[in-house]
Amino acid sequence: MAFAKGSIEFLTVANEVCKYMEADTLERTDFIDKMRKLIPLLYMKAAMVEPLAPVYDEEPEKFVDENDYEAMRSKLADMMADADQYLTAVHPDIRYSDTTIAATVSESLADVYQSLKDFVSCGRIGNEDLMNDALIVCIRDFRAYWGARLLDAHMALHMVWASDDKDNA
Repeated sequence: MAFAKGSIEFLTVANEVCKYMEADTLERTDFIDKMRKLIPLLYMKAAMVEPLAPVYDEEPEKFVDENDYEAMRSKLADMMADADQYLTAVHPDIRYSDTTIAATVSESLADVYQSLKDFVSCGRIGNEDLMNDALIVCIRDFRAYWGARLLDAHMALHMVWASDDKDNA
């Protein structure tokens, strides 16, 4: 079976993002610096993937459960501390509001992590058909949901970085 165009590059970056977010110790300044660089690369690689047709009738197994998600979200929230929350205009509920909505970097990136980790975990199994179908789900979710969350979190991280840089000048 042939791989979808761009899938190997996307898998490589997705794996790097997951490994970095899973690191035992994350220091906020280093995390923000690294994620500011990884997020545009991840977005570009995801946008360039051209998925093939699905092989199986059912979607691949999910590997990240509620406990894993909450552990990642909590870890990121603790690390981001007072810089976790930001105002957004791209939240799905914005159409019901006439103001901006508060969001958190931790939840946005935990959403991204969940989708990436499910894809990367399927890739580790070594079954090309399963990886193909996991890629389809991941890219579908990227287009529908986590791509916007990724960009939103990137903007929030940029603002913290720019503010911290200004404070140190």
